[in-house]
Amino acid sequence: MNVEFPRAAAAANAAASELLIWERLLSKFQMRPAEDDEPQSWWIASTAIPLVAAATGPLANVMSIVALVSPWRNKIISSDIGRAGTTIQHGFNDPHWVLALNAVSLFWGVVGNVFLLFNFTQVVRYIIALPVTIFSWFLATFILCGLTASMSIYSPPIPPDELYSQPYWSAVIAAVLYFVLATLLMINMLGYFLGKYPQHFSLTEDQRTLILQMTAFVIWLLIGAAIFQRVLGIAFADALYFCDITVLTLGFGDIVPKSSVGKGLIWPYAVIGIVMLGLVVGSIHQFAREVHYDNVVRKHIESKRQATFDRSVTIEQVRNDPNIQLQNVKFVGDHGPPPSIDQLHLRRTVSRTAHQHDHHNGHESHRRHGPIQTTINTLTSARRPRLLVMREEKDRFIAMRKIQDETMQFRRWNDLFISVIAYAIVWTGGALVFWRLEDMSYFNGLYFCFCSLITIGYGDFTPKSNAGRPFFVVWSLIAIPTMTMLISQMSDTVVAAYKRSTGKFSDYFVLPQSVVYKEAISRIPFLRKWLLAHQEKKRLERGFEVGAEADSRDGMAAEADSRDGMAAVSSPSQEQAPVVPLRSRSSGGHLLRTIEELASDANPSPYELAQRLAFAIRRTTQDAKEVKHKRYTYEEWVEFTRLIQFTNPRSRPTSYSDPSGSSQQPSASLDEDEYGVLNWDWIGEDSPMLARQSEPEWILDRLCESLVRYVATQEKASILSRGETDDAAEEFTLKKERDLGIEDTEDT
Repeated sequence: MNVEFPRAAAAANAAASELLIWERLLSKFQMRPAEDDEPQSWWIASTAIPLVAAATGPLANVMSIVALVSPWRNKIISSDIGRAGTTIQHGFNDPHWVLALNAVSLFWGVVGNVFLLFNFTQVVRYIIALPVTIFSWFLATFILCGLTASMSIYSPPIPPDELYSQPYWSAVIAAVLYFVLATLLMINMLGYFLGKYPQHFSLTEDQRTLILQMTAFVIWLLIGAAIFQRVLGIAFADALYFCDITVLTLGFGDIVPKSSVGKGLIWPYAVIGIVMLGLVVGSIHQFAREVHYDNVVRKHIESKRQATFDRSVTIEQVRNDPNIQLQNVKFVGDHGPPPSIDQLHLRRTVSRTAHQHDHHNGHESHRRHGPIQTTINTLTSARRPRLLVMREEKDRFIAMRKIQDETMQFRRWNDLFISVIAYAIVWTGGALVFWRLEDMSYFNGLYFCFCSLITIGYGDFTPKSNAGRPFFVVWSLIAIPTMTMLISQMSDTVVAAYKRSTGKFSDYFVLPQSVVYKEAISRIPFLRKWLLAHQEKKRLERGFEVGAEADSRDGMAAEADSRDGMAAVSSPSQEQAPVVPLRSRSSGGHLLRTIEELASDANPSPYELAQRLAFAIRRTTQDAKEVKHKRYTYEEWVEFTRLIQFTNPRSRPTSYSDPSGSSQQPSASLDEDEYGVLNWDWIGEDSPMLARQSEPEWILDRLCESLVRYVATQEKASILSRGETDDAAEEFTLKKERDLGIEDTEDT
């Protein structure tokens, strides 16, 4: 009895510990519902893996079909080169169990692919479709692995006259693809169980189109293989290889159509196949750019923005916060030029606990103090000079513009770096495999893979082994899009730099321009000093001019000075995204005003601003259509901001006159969220420079929202002047908002 009691206690303790471990394990699983819209993590598992699986799954099915329709063992008839570009071989029948189990593996492979497509189209729920896909592909993998192992044990080919055929190696490749894809989908399901994303694939319409395009392209290869197998008199695996090198425009010449029927069929088949391949490559490139931008580039720009925001400070904050200390900064009074944002790097003398609290609650502190509003609202403050406020805000604008330029360079060169790495892996990895499978050295393997990637196709080296050709079909379908993306990334970086270099060279030597030489000479101090003295001497000799000629010359000089000033405030990457001054297209254009002119400008009437609003909408509409990456200067943004914010009834209520001449104001204020964006901070989370739209498109949306507010306030004033209820005015405003589609627009 005494012995049994400790045993029972030990068993109870063990069961309790196991239960505790199980509860801890289950506590880590936090499955989110399908309608969950919280932020997602593990972007590779949530977006990239499902799309890769859906795009590669049909290719695994193709390899399974090749393994099913032809024998797995061949007998060498002659060492001469036949129609297929290899030694003459004929297959002999496999055991019946090979054919039956091969068909079963193909069935489960297709079932897994179908349920994956059902998952994307949301015909079947995620929690049901994805486990079915994983189970089906693992089952197909185990069947193919068992078949290939059993074949090598019970019915292997007897060398030297017998060898494994291309279908056998296609089965090996299909098993590898099924296993890799099923494992990747298990990672996706693990992320769902851990609560990293909800139970659905977050794919866009373009990404779903890529899946359909890839499926259609693979079906087109199968159709071509079935046709050219008959026309050319070759095996199905060789016909698939022929269709692959035809559509990829390689044209090795090891398999060629000799009959008129075969030559005639090449025309439509190649044209349609090349078009389908181009669509697939374009969609893959677009998908790679979107995924990289959403999950790498935007995180980079957000970290840069947050770092700049943490280091920035306004003059008013320096006055109000005694904990802020400016070191090595020359601080000037209110009416002097304020320090730039690059100089305002702060070192707070607070305790470690306070620093950690500020770090963890940076966003809350920002919301508590409210956003640093844009120019027009801030100019209404009587405590600070307008010019000082605008200069301070321009520092923030320039800082965010620098972040934009740095991010643009980061995105281009980072994309190029990733493309080069992918190209190097595909190139060297393919050469390594062909070195082992084909009768060629590793150097010749590199040469062959390079010629295939560039689609030169000399034909001096081609895959001839039964293992090399199926691998080449899979490798080429991965390698050619990789090479295409590399060339596309080089066009944005290396090719663009080459164009700029040749342009500068032509400006100096081929088509020399005096402006270029003047700029080069002006950079040399003593030559610049001599030129200024020479120009001054010429002016003294010419004397003081009067009349129309002098006025014309002065006007041209003023316009040149305005252009120089415009260049001074433009972005450093002006060649990449030119900053174009805001021009009135109705009357020939007006020159861009300086900060001093904008600060001293008196507040125009609401009706004058409404007229400017109409012209601004027309200008930004044309800018959005004509210039792809147009960016505005700070001075232009000030004018646009005035037009956006003058209709804000909270900051500036407008009085309206009824027909009798009495003045009254609307009784109810309008909701800012209901009528769009009114305020933002240039380096804040709501900065217009962080929007996915171009600057003309973003400004155009804000101007249209301002127009809605203006019409709504005018109509409301008219309704109130007639003594009607406020509900009628509110209904009118909402109708205008629905007409413009502002309620459905979420772009910032």
